[in-house]
Amino acid sequence: MIKKIKISVPGCIGNIGSGFDCMGLSIRLFNDFIFEKSKDFSVSVTDPDIEGDDKNLCLKVFIESCRILNKDVPPVHIDIKNNIPVGRGLGSSGTAVLAGVIAGFIFSNKKIEPVQVLRIGKTFEGHLDDLAPSLLGGLVIIAENNGMPIWKKMEIPEEIKGVFFISEKPFKTKKAREILPEKVSLKDAVYNISRACFIPSGFLEKNRKLLIIGTDDRLHQIYRKKLYAHFDPLYRVAISVGAAGCCLSGAGPSVVAFCFDDHKKIVNAWAKLIKTENIKGYIRVISLGGKARWKILEKTE
Repeated sequence: MIKKIKISVPGCIGNIGSGFDCMGLSIRLFNDFIFEKSKDFSVSVTDPDIEGDDKNLCLKVFIESCRILNKDVPPVHIDIKNNIPVGRGLGSSGTAVLAGVIAGFIFSNKKIEPVQVLRIGKTFEGHLDDLAPSLLGGLVIIAENNGMPIWKKMEIPEEIKGVFFISEKPFKTKKAREILPEKVSLKDAVYNISRACFIPSGFLEKNRKLLIIGTDDRLHQIYRKKLYAHFDPLYRVAISVGAAGCCLSGAGPSVVAFCFDDHKKIVNAWAKLIKTENIKGYIRVISLGGKARWKILEKTE
């Protein structure tokens, strides 16, 4: 019987520009989760922003996933090493959801089927573009067809980097969604559809013009940037020094600029900007790609 497992899940950039709720890209920044059978349920965390009790998201998802899979729920201790800033739009909550679901499959002795992991995960996370890239890796276009997730995954060139401005303060995704209108004009819908079509080619062909167009948006970013005064100046500076597109990461408040060559130009320009304008946060360069992985650490006879 399985006693102890380790699951590593990368963060992601959801809602890439015009790819609102349907496109995401994983990043090579991982949260690590170790599940070990125990006498009681418990959680240890390295980040004070994460609950270390029975309210912990990963624990709740694990328990519910086992129940959904019609299996008894084994008491476990979960040791969480959090490397992804919480509440900044880098997919930290999605990693907790995926880890909980994957652990539920493993401890239930069920084969891990990505489509089922995503179906269960969506009941907790709500949106597949926050889950599919972290599970599958790379750039993922995701939709639902008759209630079933369907996706197209693409590996993008390794040399493309993401330059992130990570806001000092978190911002709840729920609040960032509340600002969005329930209805949009046909003109804006067509605007986004046409631009989203260019995102894959922009990445795969390293075509700066297409990716800049693809990361433009009229469905979510145009409204959410009103919440984040830092977005417009960061965007303008990034594009002016050669970024191949710039957008909110997820629902924000973090901002990502894509770079095909010398990312130091963006880093230096942003560093100067945030110092001059007293914008609270920091800059980090993160490689793109990476997918969820897991391994059994210990078995009992």
